[in-house]
Amino acid sequence: MLLLTCLSHKTTQTLLKIAPSGAIFLTFVSSYVIIYNEPTNINTIMNYKRIYNEIIENAQSQCRHRTAYWTDCHHINPRSLGGDDDPGNLVLLTPREHFVCHWLLTKMHDGQAHHKMLNALRMMKAENKYQNRYKTKITARVYENIRYEYSKLQSKKMLGEGNSFYGKTHTEKAKQKISEANKGREQPDSEKAKQVAAQTGRKRAEFSDEWKANLSKASSGKNNSRYGVVVSEETKRKIGDKIRGTKQSAETIAKKIAASTGTTRKKKLCPHCGRDIAVNTYPRWHGDNCKQQT
Repeated sequence: MLLLTCLSHKTTQTLLKIAPSGAIFLTFVSSYVIIYNEPTNINTIMNYKRIYNEIIENAQSQCRHRTAYWTDCHHINPRSLGGDDDPGNLVLLTPREHFVCHWLLTKMHDGQAHHKMLNALRMMKAENKYQNRYKTKITARVYENIRYEYSKLQSKKMLGEGNSFYGKTHTEKAKQKISEANKGREQPDSEKAKQVAAQTGRKRAEFSDEWKANLSKASSGKNNSRYGVVVSEETKRKIGDKIRGTKQSAETIAKKIAASTGTTRKKKLCPHCGRDIAVNTYPRWHGDNCKQQT
């Protein structure tokens, strides 16, 4: 994993002697140095908390003013970890020192605190029309590692009871609002094109028998959203009027022909009429519904 080292000049010289080939990027930050490297024994060499405290103490020893454009107000003990806005918990850092400190915080903590520090570091690069933060150079690999680890932890956090909607259902009023908001909406061509492009050439892994059984069980009987629902005659008429007289385009017909050409559809023998019937139409016209059953 790509790591960050922020050390004094003296310590940096020692580290460079240990792993000179590991240093791939070097830039000076005040009296500190940032080195991106990949030595396997880096955790035995570094003390992230000591380095973090050195940066804080160095900044506190200087006469810095909040009005200076190059200063950032940093919470020594992050607010998300219980820190407050007390002056003793605040220090003025350069933007680059600020970035390095947040990176070090991800190394100093684990568990939920590590998750929070990853999010804080990720947000250091956030930009919008109200916010233009840091231009600190960050490699694609470093950013990828940060995003990947944060996304993995965020996904785990939102599963099951961690999800804010876990165990809840929409009220009838909410369902009505959602229905009204989408009623009559036509999907724009640009949206359709994006969906098609996302699926084109994509192949899904074959579902296991266990997965199919679980899916069937989850949608059977009372678990089915249409269980006990009776379609009114008016609804049937509307459905009929909508599809009656519709014709498939020549392009759609050609696609269907191309998709089925050369394929053999599975068939099933009907015990009543003795005919081999395609499995997709068998349940409707044959088996228990066969007209020739005795």
